Formats: sequence, structure tokens, C-alpha cells
Amino acid sequence: MVDLDSEEVYRKDPYKKAFEPVSTYVSDLESGMKSGESVEIDIDPAYVDKVALIGIGGSGIIGRVASQLLSSVGVDSRVISGFSEKLDKFDFAVAVSHSGNTAETMKTVFDLLDREVKFAFITSDGLLEKTAEKYGIPVARVRGDVPPRYGFPNMLGAMLGILKKIGLYEPEVDLKRIERFRSGLAEDKPIDDNPAKQVALKIMEASLPIVYVYDEVSNAGYRLKCQLNENAKMYCGFAEIPEAFHNDIEGLEPGHLVIFPRSAREGREIGEAIDAFIELRGEDKCVSIRVESDKELEELLEFFAFMDYVSLYVSVLRKVDPLILPRVTELRRVNKAYEEILGRVRRRVEG
Repeated sequence: MVDLDSEEVYRKDPYKKAFEPVSTYVSDLESGMKSGESVEIDIDPAYVDKVALIGIGGSGIIGRVASQLLSSVGVDSRVISGFSEKLDKFDFAVAVSHSGNTAETMKTVFDLLDREVKFAFITSDGLLEKTAEKYGIPVARVRGDVPPRYGFPNMLGAMLGILKKIGLYEPEVDLKRIERFRSGLAEDKPIDDNPAKQVALKIMEASLPIVYVYDEVSNAGYRLKCQLNENAKMYCGFAEIPEAFHNDIEGLEPGHLVIFPRSAREGREIGEAIDAFIELRGEDKCVSIRVESDKELEELLEFFAFMDYVSLYVSVLRKVDPLILPRVTELRRVNKAYEEILGRVRRRVEG
């Protein structure tokens, strides 16, 4: 097995390129927040009753996180990731597409534009950028030199900046604290002192990792699931508890590893249920992931950094390229629906 403490591993591509953007996690978050706060949006938050958060894949999790944060301050929102979802009446919408050419996102954008919903966009380029230019929509621009999942902190920062600018959510975060936490997960930290490397090694020992989540950690756990899929090219189960404790656990095999992200804000009942499950199944077949902060946004940011590092360490152990997505790319190429949608969008913005 590859030695995760070997400096030589991280000096060569693809791992050198893959770990570089993770090292700028906090600075990317900060620059994204500045980009979001710089947009000019003419909207009164007092008249915003419902927000649409549009995106899918590496860009889509931004909306999921924003929805969680907005819910904590009593703002109603809905995450839209599909082709033909029933659209409600929205007062404001934020569309996130790293490339600017995501078919599902572009379809929803034009469905809502036709309803005269006020928008802000988060993108690096593409048709979303051209749509903004044609329709006068404010854009928070993010770095485009990395794959979408690596642009996560930059895009999340942009979302936080937009929500702050219009007065819907005030992000309170100690960036120095987040950076200290992130640096403790980096490649130069040895296995004995690096919890992300330890979790990666546990995942490699398992026949299948499965992430169990509850409300406070749902997005953090989903990030781990997606990052293991994309970076490590590994299938990963995902289920919500306590529901999973009433059905999913009957299908667990001896080699399955159950991973629990655990919040400092975890409720007593859910905590006792998890502890009982771990006692029953065995500590060697379960992993609990905890971070340092007990503040919602900071906790989420620490979790996301943790999950990103875990997935990259697993990619190293599996000797796979964490930068490429051959199957996703091929599906996009052969899926006629994508090109049909993007063709209609091009005619509207370029014709």
C-alpha cells in the first residue's frame, strides 16, 4: 500500500495538482466572499419570502449548504437540481454553475427568467456568464482553473457574500481558526497526528464505506459521499438516521464501514442511538468524524475540509487520478438531452 506519509507521493502529478487547491481552501473561501459581496443586487430582503438555489453536482452542494444556513435564520428556500421539477413562486434565485454550461441549471434558469424572478449568478464562464450579460444579471465570478468540486470553497464563499449583501444571512466565521484546522489535515502531517489520513486508511480496509447522517451533518456527509465517488472513484453508500436504523442496517455486511459525521450540536436522542449502534456493530466497523468548532458555519467548513482531504488520501491509496471524471464526461457526451437544452440556450443568448 502507498505510504501516505511519503513526501514523494505529493510531489508528482496528479496528486500535486489535486492537493494544491485544497491547500488554498481558506483563501479561496475569503476571495469568494469578496466576489459575492461586490455584486449589485436591487432587492429588499423584507420582501423575500422564498429563495431558489439552483445547481447540481460539484456546484449543487453550494445550494444545499446555503439552504441549511438560511433555514437556521428562518428563511424559506428550495434547492433545485433536476430537469423538470415543479417550480414554486420565488422572490429571489441564485444559480450556481462552475462552468456556466450545466444543462440542468440552464434549463431552470430560463424557466424562472420567463417568470421574471430576480437572480444572481455564481460562475466562472460559459452560457451562464453570457446570460448574465444579455439580461443584466449580477454575477459573482469564481476561479475557473480547477474542476468544480475543487472550486467548492470559492463558490460557497461567493454564495455567502451574496446572502450577506442582500441581508438574508450574516456569515460569522473565524478564518484563521479554519486554516489552523485545515493545516492539521495536510499532507505533511503524519498519520499518527492526522485524523483524515486515519479515516482514509479505515475506508481502504472496508469492502464498502457507508455514510450515515442526520440534519446537522447531512451536507457534510453528502460531500464525503460525492468526493469519494469523484476523487477516489469509489462507490459509497449514504443514508439518513434514524430512518436507516429501521431498515438500512439489515443489509449491512461484515466488511462494510459505517461512517458517522457527528456535530457538536448533536441532539441527545440521536447521539444515544448512534452510540448504541456502534456498541452493537463494533467500534472496528464504525468511524465517527468530529471537528473542532461548535458554531454551525465554522463546523460545516471544517467538515468540508476534512471530507476533501479524506477523499484525496483514498485516491492516493487506490492509485487513481482524482482530477478526471471519465464516466461523467462520457455520459455528458452521449446524452442528447444535454445538447438539446444547451442548444436552445445558445439560441436565446447568442441569436
